[in-house]
Amino acid sequence: MSRLGLGLSLYVGVLTIFLLAPVAVVIASAFTGAEFVTFPPHGVSLKWFAKVLGDPQFVVPLWNSLRLGVLATLLSAVLAIPAAIAMVRYRLPGADLIQAFLLSPLSLPTIILAVGLLFFVARIGIGSSLLALVVGHAVITVPYVLRTVLGVYAGINREIEEAAMVLGANPLRAFWLVTLPLIRPGILAGAIFSFLLSFDEVPVALLLSNTDTTTLPVSILSYLVYNYDPAVAAISTIQIAIVIAVLLVLERVFGVKHLLFTSR
Repeated sequence: MSRLGLGLSLYVGVLTIFLLAPVAVVIASAFTGAEFVTFPPHGVSLKWFAKVLGDPQFVVPLWNSLRLGVLATLLSAVLAIPAAIAMVRYRLPGADLIQAFLLSPLSLPTIILAVGLLFFVARIGIGSSLLALVVGHAVITVPYVLRTVLGVYAGINREIEEAAMVLGANPLRAFWLVTLPLIRPGILAGAIFSFLLSFDEVPVALLLSNTDTTTLPVSILSYLVYNYDPAVAAISTIQIAIVIAVLLVLERVFGVKHLLFTSR
């Protein structure tokens, strides 16, 4: 192995340890038998998992976060997929400006978007509700779905769609049987980004949620104001497990190679 290859391998190993070490500390702390967060943990116990799974203060927000992530992802897909197809397939006047506008939430701090959304939802009359949260999260997740679908669809050979229509498929059937399978990698990748971002988002959820729609990250922050026990580590470990489970299911069903940004 060359020095460059050895140095690169060492760099990647150190970087991996640097990124995973905090996660490992949180997971280990969740299994402690002590009454406060310690590392290394004192003893091994599942009592903190039993506490959080039996506490509505954590279970209800966890369910709210899962529901919100799914709804925001679905809304993002409904809005972003047609927009991406239109911008690639047709010569829209000001297409570059439209794309820049739809991607603009990526360039703004989330807290600024959250404050703007707070005034917006109040003005249109939906206030702090699940609908407001879904709309707010869709604003910040649409760019991820849009960008991935744009990247995949731009590389697709248009002659494939044209051949389907020449053979008798109407536009809707051609989209469902030809276009949609071709852009599926972009949709799946964007949906993953969208769900994970929504599931872990704080500023928008903090300003737009109420007592019935509090999300898990907001609940964790509120709990940490007055408590410093391993319950937070336990619910965070459950949160990490859910994310890993989602990724493993996608890998099992579709495979990594189908999630890559390629149209081959």
